[in-house]
Amino acid sequence: MTEWFVSALRGNPEIALFLAIGLGFWIGSWKFGNFSLGGVTGSLIAALLIGQVHVEVPGLVKTVLFMLFLFGTGYSVGPQFFRSLKGDGLRSLAFTVVHCSVGLAVAYTMARLLRLDLGMSAGLLSGGLTQSAAMGTASDAIMALPLPEAERQRLVNHIAVADAMTYLFGVIAPIVFLTTIAPRLMGIDLKAEAAALESKLGIKRVAPNITSAYQRFAFRAHRVENADFIGKHAAEVEVIQPGGRMFVERLRRGDRILPIDSNTRIERGDILVLYGRRELVLEFGPRLGPEVDDPELLDFPIQVARVVVTNREITGRSFGELASWPAGRGVGVRVVLRGGQEIPISPATVLDRGDVVELIGPQPTVERVAREMGQIEIRTASTNLMLVATAIVLGAFIGLPYLMLGTLKLSLTTSVGVLVAGLVFGWLHAVRPAMGKIPDASVNLMTQLGLAGFVAVVGLHAGPIFIDAIQAAGPQLLIGGAAVTLVPLFVAFWFGRYVLRMHPVLLIGAIAGTQTVAPALIAVQERADSQTPVLGYTVPYALANILLTMWGTFIVLLRSQFG
Repeated sequence: MTEWFVSALRGNPEIALFLAIGLGFWIGSWKFGNFSLGGVTGSLIAALLIGQVHVEVPGLVKTVLFMLFLFGTGYSVGPQFFRSLKGDGLRSLAFTVVHCSVGLAVAYTMARLLRLDLGMSAGLLSGGLTQSAAMGTASDAIMALPLPEAERQRLVNHIAVADAMTYLFGVIAPIVFLTTIAPRLMGIDLKAEAAALESKLGIKRVAPNITSAYQRFAFRAHRVENADFIGKHAAEVEVIQPGGRMFVERLRRGDRILPIDSNTRIERGDILVLYGRRELVLEFGPRLGPEVDDPELLDFPIQVARVVVTNREITGRSFGELASWPAGRGVGVRVVLRGGQEIPISPATVLDRGDVVELIGPQPTVERVAREMGQIEIRTASTNLMLVATAIVLGAFIGLPYLMLGTLKLSLTTSVGVLVAGLVFGWLHAVRPAMGKIPDASVNLMTQLGLAGFVAVVGLHAGPIFIDAIQAAGPQLLIGGAAVTLVPLFVAFWFGRYVLRMHPVLLIGAIAGTQTVAPALIAVQERADSQTPVLGYTVPYALANILLTMWGTFIVLLRSQFG
């Protein structure tokens, strides 16, 4: 039975590949407190184990999977990447460049001190900085070197070995550093600091998972009996509540439901439908007069729509400033997504181009405001494969040109070219939402399956030499990996704290972003009992994904040219 199973894996490598991915995501789902390996690292470990039986997967499979991952990654972070190149984003760009550059420098230095070969050097970087994508760019760089085929394949296999040895510490150390060490170094209570930031930003907490018991927005009908409001225009009623958003949406006069706008004059006995933040409506409504149960008046369509922000008139402005924006009258904001992450909503929250804002309100009003803000996000289950394929082809051609320096062939490589294409097309979709919408589920599939499949192929090839390589270089890799993880953490902390003078909570979120460790962000949010760290996380995370992926090529070039 065992021989039959091994023979089946060798004769049908596609079975071994999907077995490694399936087992890997199962292994990656194991929880140890706030820590888990994740599906990608789990797939690498599973593939290294399965690879002991010598399974050969065609190299083209690895290339195709990695290109899908690179395009998906670039597409998803493109808006944040280009936004960071101007305005306030330059601070995040500077912070990320410092953190990632120190990581590259430490990886290069440790690789030289420990006399690691090119493959081990690249794996030291990808594992210590928890960026498995760097394995792919490093592999491409190694395969372009003027070395015998067998030697190049040996070096590529060593990448997987070193990554597997160093990744575990690379994930655990940032979690401990950000939740425990960094707050102590700053002398702060992370929970209290996050609560103070929420108060400063005007963020009001809502009990989690209690959506049916507490709705942020309310509609109420009240009969006008207070003489103070008789003869006033609807717009005058709306501004009586300062600091909040509340609107007059519907009006009944006698037996008729009349159209209403900001100039409609209020008469005694009118029944008005008030709409806005629950606390404002409940406080103000009784001042008009008694609440009325009027099913016909309250029976009108309410729309919830997600809008991609493209209007330059509102980007860079806070919700506090936009409260008086005439074109925004009549809608509420339920959710703001930036780079796929939900960010807290407050009067101080600033909108960026490419943000996705979830609006709620009467259907015609939502549609009108959506047109003013940008464009309603297209909900589609189909993937524009023509766009995906075209972008990958264009990106690959971008990476093909090369420059010869002696025997060294310098080029972007097709991998980096595809990543650049993903960035550009992701940005184009953010500014022109009708252009090339790819569902989030499809992007997620490309990134997760692409990277997990890629590292699984690498792991299957490296499996036969894994044990020997660990025996030869294991202790060195552990020491080097610890340095690659820890030194950038402390340097980034110092730079953000004392040079950029970042807010402590935002600094901790930014470090989690540049380290590209999502479990660290989750652990920080749990320790802080707040979502505010995500405000510092999103842009550095997008930038670091790009830089650290490219560092795979850089570490190979540095080690091959300068030892």
